[in-house]
Amino acid sequence: MRKALISTIAVLALVALVGCGGGDPPAAPTGFAPNQTTEAYAYVHGGYVGQAVVTTDANGAISATLDEAFLPHTLAIVDMDAAEWTEDNTVYYVQRGNQVRVAKWVVYNGTTYTGVTVGSTLSYVQSGDDGSAAGGADLAMTIIRNEANMKAYFEGVGNGAFQTLTQFGGNPTPVTTTSFGSVYKRGSNYWPQGLGWQGNMDAIEAAAAQYGIAFRLNEMTRRSDNNRWQLADAVTGATASDFPDYFALIQLAGARLKMQ
Repeated sequence: MRKALISTIAVLALVALVGCGGGDPPAAPTGFAPNQTTEAYAYVHGGYVGQAVVTTDANGAISATLDEAFLPHTLAIVDMDAAEWTEDNTVYYVQRGNQVRVAKWVVYNGTTYTGVTVGSTLSYVQSGDDGSAAGGADLAMTIIRNEANMKAYFEGVGNGAFQTLTQFGGNPTPVTTTSFGSVYKRGSNYWPQGLGWQGNMDAIEAAAAQYGIAFRLNEMTRRSDNNRWQLADAVTGATASDFPDYFALIQLAGARLKMQ
């Protein structure tokens, strides 16, 4: 439902903008004004903060760049072979039947959070004076609550805003790498097999540039013969299961472009 709403809003915004102009200069081939950049943020692929940056060139032709930031449950993963990490200063969640150990205490934007294992999942909530979990909103849910929070998080994690503690009240260590390499998927080794993450993002970005972005959610369909996604009758090179998440994010950024 949320994906459909984002996609519909983006398409309606594009249609409304096309109708504007009056005495403006002649439109570029796409109808978009040249030399501009917009961006959008959304929760994508069931566990990441996605970013789309859309630009137009001197002729109004669009190009898009997609990226994703890992959320706290990935950024807080620790190496249990390192001397500073023990069962006392870590908690865990279960992924594919395996325990994943993370720092018990993390800091985001100056606030300390305590990790709590709930069943097989992880929740970070604000810490009490003694380092125990004081309760309140889950950190990840706070981050993805709205676009402003996601933008702040996306930008912040690249500048050391997320940190881990080996003891409550100790010196925080900024998280600058993950087991995939970067705190972002672009430039990391996340999903390197086959077409992979980067190949899929390249294909989605190319589809937006080649076919435009004014497609409804029900026009995004996956072929049964080769798993490639279609935009109406146009076949893309992308096979990623959550193609609509990423394309809708490009649409949201594209809806913020000015028209000629």
